[in-house]
Amino acid sequence: MALNRAYEEHEVTPEIRRMYASIRVAFDLPFVPTVFKLSAGIPQYLKVVWKDLESVVCSREFETAARAYQEIAHSAAISGGWTFSDQPAVLSADKFSNADIRLIGGMIALFARATAQMSLFSRLMQRGYSGGQKGRVTRLKQVSALAQMVRVHVPNEREAGLRVWLIYSDIKKTTGAKTVLSVYRALSPFPSYLASAWLDGKRLLAEPSFITAREELNRRARALLSGLPVKDHRAILKDLSAAQWREIEEMVDGFAQLLPQFALLTSAWQRSFPSASRLIGAA
Repeated sequence: MALNRAYEEHEVTPEIRRMYASIRVAFDLPFVPTVFKLSAGIPQYLKVVWKDLESVVCSREFETAARAYQEIAHSAAISGGWTFSDQPAVLSADKFSNADIRLIGGMIALFARATAQMSLFSRLMQRGYSGGQKGRVTRLKQVSALAQMVRVHVPNEREAGLRVWLIYSDIKKTTGAKTVLSVYRALSPFPSYLASAWLDGKRLLAEPSFITAREELNRRARALLSGLPVKDHRAILKDLSAAQWREIEEMVDGFAQLLPQFALLTSAWQRSFPSASRLIGAA
């Protein structure tokens, strides 16, 4: 196995499947983030990373840092005046019901939170193969009801039809990503809306103020990671080859570089549902 594709639950061993479940619960997400599905290509690496960092993810300190990161991204979107097209109007034109519009708005908010969490987690993974760092965390007791009661289907890239595949190709070409983020894959059953949302996001990616905000978010992330403990994963996994470590570093570095701009994009996207709350009482 290698880090060239995401491994779904039916493709992994029972042990990794149980690990996927604990990942959902720890982050309180109804899906497994892509970086873990890719890491499953080298199971011994995923096992060490999650054994080390599960307690960090479940800590008050990580929750506080992830919330602060998301708030910084949201504030940047407000300061920059960034929004997508009026999302309820776009979805209504595509024959989405009021209930469906509320659902999509809630999903974008969910992915905005997940992107903030994974932006920080990918940085912790980087520190794991860069010598680790000292720190201390406090265990947080959480219910994780969303993770245990709801499942969100995030289709694999291989399931894409021609139209969606063309959008995926443009996303990769524009961002330099090797994989398509979950937020876009989750919307793949609705190609028209996916195309509209991507074009709005692509426009923002080219704005100089957006690029400046991305760099500032990167800087703030480094401060938020202070005090979160990470072991030296390279020292633990001495049996991994140099080629495997190069694969790991390339994959994780790619996520760490790309996720801040997607944290900003999903924040702007979330802001573009101004009428969604009013629709709650209308349906």
